[in-house]
Amino acid sequence: MDTALSHHTRSAVTPDDTARLAARIEQRLRAADRLLLPLDEELQLLSELQEFDLGRFLLHNEGLNGYWTSYVFGHQPGDPVATELERWMLTRSLLPGIRERFGRFKAAIAPSVTDGAVLASVPCGLMDDLLQQDYRDTTGVRLIGVDIDPESVDLARENAAERGLAELCEFHVGDAWRLDLDAEADLLTSNGLNMYESDPERLVELYRNFARALRPGGRLLVSFIPAPPAPPWAEAGRPGGWAKYGIQDADLLRDMAIFGDILQAKYLNFTGEQEIRSQLSRAGLVVTDVSRNARGALPIAIAVRSN
Repeated sequence: MDTALSHHTRSAVTPDDTARLAARIEQRLRAADRLLLPLDEELQLLSELQEFDLGRFLLHNEGLNGYWTSYVFGHQPGDPVATELERWMLTRSLLPGIRERFGRFKAAIAPSVTDGAVLASVPCGLMDDLLQQDYRDTTGVRLIGVDIDPESVDLARENAAERGLAELCEFHVGDAWRLDLDAEADLLTSNGLNMYESDPERLVELYRNFARALRPGGRLLVSFIPAPPAPPWAEAGRPGGWAKYGIQDADLLRDMAIFGDILQAKYLNFTGEQEIRSQLSRAGLVVTDVSRNARGALPIAIAVRSN
């Protein structure tokens, strides 16, 4: 089975195309037996999502591609936004959490930026994780980006050129399960891909392919998402259960209304720490550390090829 793209359009989506889609979503919301927010509030959110580029892309794709992931990662306080809903999404939804995790990815990559290092990013998106490192005092570094999305690869090339790093880079449009790398990389980073694969055996196959790409002793950085707690308003929920994700209950309710009721985003894989340790071990990788945010959430496994 080939890897599928997690999105269905290019990064720019026209308002006319979105209006037709929004009409269908409105019909679905009106027919729903239960919604997290009152219908009029969800219809207002649906209307506001059509007013900015990120919102329109999410309506069509239920998630982020390389371009919009880079946009979310790069947002800084005070940066201009199109609407107040976009400001809320970038600063108070669950999206700031993945921005913080991206910062920990960059920090974990930095020790591998040494003379002659070969660093790979799969899927690379715009390859900000590698391109935002400091290579000024190094020589012979080689950066490899692989993504199944041709648009992301084109934008990664532009990103590398803008940063003056094009000569260090090579990019490939390709399937992460079919990497053409054999014991080449000192480090391989993979942020978010495994959430789109529900078959544990396929995940072991993916990690085995990552291990094959690493030289003996090479490091893998891979994010994973444990099953989240029940929301506080659910029967099994408890107050403060989501505090480690850095989101207030009212914002969580709005986030889930957008990504659940309106967008119907489907996360295919939740993996606990013991499970990913087992999967990586079967692939020939030994977990040496698990990085989490200050509250203990949004983990990154750091593993080493054992032979």
